[in-house]
Amino acid sequence: MFRYLARHHDRKHIKRSLQRQERISKSAIGFAHDTSLAFAVNEPVVKDGDHDLAVTTLRETEAFFTPLLPAEPIYQDAHRVIFESDIKTSDEKNNVFECVVTESGAKDHALVVFHHWYSRNRYPAFSRYFAKRGMTVVEATLPYHFSRGSNDFSEEQFFNASIGRTVRSMRQAVLDGRKIVRWLKGQRYRTITVVGMCLGGTVAGLVAAQEEIVDKAVLMVTPPSPADLIWTSETMQRLKGRIEPSMSLEDLRKAWTLINLDMHTFWLSRPDLELLFVQGKSDTIARPERAHHLIHGLTSLRGRPPELLQLNCGHSSIGMFPYNIIAARKVLRFLMEIPTLRELWKVRNFRIDRSGV
Repeated sequence: MFRYLARHHDRKHIKRSLQRQERISKSAIGFAHDTSLAFAVNEPVVKDGDHDLAVTTLRETEAFFTPLLPAEPIYQDAHRVIFESDIKTSDEKNNVFECVVTESGAKDHALVVFHHWYSRNRYPAFSRYFAKRGMTVVEATLPYHFSRGSNDFSEEQFFNASIGRTVRSMRQAVLDGRKIVRWLKGQRYRTITVVGMCLGGTVAGLVAAQEEIVDKAVLMVTPPSPADLIWTSETMQRLKGRIEPSMSLEDLRKAWTLINLDMHTFWLSRPDLELLFVQGKSDTIARPERAHHLIHGLTSLRGRPPELLQLNCGHSSIGMFPYNIIAARKVLRFLMEIPTLRELWKVRNFRIDRSGV
C-alpha cells in the first residue's frame, strides 16, 4: 500500500513540475555557452571570450571554490543571519543571502541545510526536531530562491541551459555554504554537518568536498552529475531539449566538470569526513544508479563504502510517511543520536514540497 501511495505522490508532483515548465516555456533561459560568466566575480564586468570549463587539476578546482570574503554576517539576530555573497550578480537581491536559524541551546553540533531547487517552503518540522535533539539547524538560501528571487521564476537563474550561468550559480551556492560553515566554526560548534536535498544535496556535497572543517554530510536524493540529471530526469526533458541541439551529454559533462561530485571524490574520500546517501529506489528524477557510480569511486578510495539508505519510494515521496520517519531514524543514527519511536512520530509530517530538484 505504501509503495502505491508513494507512486501516486510522485506522479502528482512530477505533473506539477511539468505544468510549471509549460507555464514558463516562453521565458525560460535558452542555450548559451557563455563560459566566461562562470568565472565572473562581478557580473557587469564579464569580458568577452571563451574559457575552458573542463578543468583537469585539483589546484584549479580548489582555486575556483576558494572563499573571497570573510565569514562575517552583515546582520544577525536570534532567528536569522544575513551574509553578503562572494559573487556579485546583476540581480541585487541575489547578492545577499539569509539563513534561518533554529537554535538548540548547545554548541555541540550544527547542521547546515540546503533546500531543493524551486523550493517554495523551508523545512521547519525538520529544523525543530533536530534542534530538540541538541543540534542547531541553519537553513541556507540557494541563489535566486526565497528572498533572493526577484520574480516567481527567479529559480530558473540557478539551473538552466546557460552553461556558464549555471556553473556560476553553483559556485555562488558553494561559496555561500562555505561561509556559513566557517562562521559556525567561529561560533565554536564542535561538529558541523551539511545536509542537502536534491540539487541542494549536490551543493552540500561540493561544500563538504572543499571545506575540510565539515565533519559529516547527508546527501538525500542527490544527483552527483547535473549533466546526467538533465539527460535522464523525467522532469528535465524540456531543459534537455534546449541544450541537446548544441551539446552532447559528454560535452555537457566536460563543461560541468567543476560541479560534478564524481570529480570531487579525492576530497570526499578524506578519512575524517563521514558520508550518508539516502535514495529512493524508484526515483525517476535523481536516478539512484548515478549515485552508485560515485559511491563505488568513494569506496575504492576510502577502502570502505559510505553509509547508504535505499527506500522503496521515489523522489518527492521520500518526504512522506513512513519513508520520512525511516530516513530520520537513519540520519539520527548517522549523527550518533538514537531517537525513540515517540520522537520519530513527531516528524511524520516532514515533506519535500512540490517536485523540485
